[in-house]
Amino acid sequence: MEIKYDKNSIIKILKNKKIKVTPNRFKVAFELFNCEEHPSIDELHQKLVKNNENRISFTSVYNILKLFENAGLVKEILIDNKIHYDSNITPHAHFICENCGKVQDIELNKLNFLDERKLFNFKNFTEEELKNNKINSFEINFYGICGECLKEENSER
Repeated sequence: MEIKYDKNSIIKILKNKKIKVTPNRFKVAFELFNCEEHPSIDELHQKLVKNNENRISFTSVYNILKLFENAGLVKEILIDNKIHYDSNITPHAHFICENCGKVQDIELNKLNFLDERKLFNFKNFTEEELKNNKINSFEINFYGICGECLKEENSER
């Protein structure tokens, strides 16, 4: 795991959101913020239990994730009817491998067919385009086969 956020930066992030730093909250934040994946609660809990001598309950992980979500530090994403957590809260799309299930972030500015002005500022949509609805958030998912799975498929031939 590449360390993007060290101990001090995680403590600062939590304190800026007025979240009391406890050992369990720190562990969840450290694992999630330094994770390239988009883990489910089960996956995150298993990783935390495996990496630490001190046990953390599933319920604690769930409650901490809800606290982080309410503070705007993470967001829930639904993939194959299962909730996963994403610590990248900037607008972006996801590529989901239909073979291995890996989820990768895709920057929206690399998707030149999207009108970013409308995506980043929902007020730019006309009432006709919105059909009198109000957008609070959006999710863009692409499904296919990731590069690693394609390499494996090609090497098996």
